[in-house]
Amino acid sequence: MTDKQPDAEPSGASEPSEPSEHDEVRLLLAAAAEPEVRVSPPGRDFTARARRSLRRRRLAAVTTVTAVCAAVLAGVLVVRASTGEGEPVPAASADCLRGAAERIRDRQEQGYRAVFGTVREGRIRTDDGVTRSSAFRFDVDGALTAAGEAPAHGSVQVWYPAAEVQLPAPGQYLLLLRRADRPGADGAPLFHFAPEQALPVDDGQVRLRCADGRTGSVPQKRLRAAVDGG
Repeated sequence: MTDKQPDAEPSGASEPSEPSEHDEVRLLLAAAAEPEVRVSPPGRDFTARARRSLRRRRLAAVTTVTAVCAAVLAGVLVVRASTGEGEPVPAASADCLRGAAERIRDRQEQGYRAVFGTVREGRIRTDDGVTRSSAFRFDVDGALTAAGEAPAHGSVQVWYPAAEVQLPAPGQYLLLLRRADRPGADGAPLFHFAPEQALPVDDGQVRLRCADGRTGSVPQKRLRAAVDGG
């Protein structure tokens, strides 16, 4: 009869893993919560690992902020490139000028008048008794055409019964204005504008939207001559 050999340890048994810094922090907190238990301070290895982890997290945060700033800057550059801001706008072609003049004349037949001026900051909640929308104050400096219902000078309240995002941003524009059928709730006259003809003006140059999607500039006098000579 042979002696019984002890059972062999199962193969593939893994060594216990070293506790992570999160585990050590949790054990320290648990021990500190126990009454009358003296907690030993963390060793040098734990402190070194914690410092390395903190440096990694700070580096990741800095990298994320840098990436976000780069994305925002790229978006601003794309917007400026698409609107022509910050770079000279080429002169409008003859076809572009002719098309713009025809659109202005079409609006003139509907009672609109092309006027130059400045869109002020801020929006005005407007109610004509039927529709509620947003309006803006437009300081008219002069008129491109003689015909039309809008004044050639003065400040007027302009609106378009639609979303506020369709209203032009503050700045100088050539707008086509027509007196609205009803005044505002306060009795002040309201003016509609043609949103597709809100043309920015920069140093006497009107920026036209050409049929091919491009933008071209033309002096005010040349645009007036093209409209009158049609």
